[in-house]
Amino acid sequence: MNIIGINEQWVTVRIQQKGDSKCIP
Repeated sequence: MNIIGINEQWVTVRIQQKGDSKCIP
């Protein structure tokens, strides 16, 4: 597995879930 690829997907999902919120941990 590619950790970077998974991280990018996690960030994308976070942004989609948060919407315009900038509180991404």
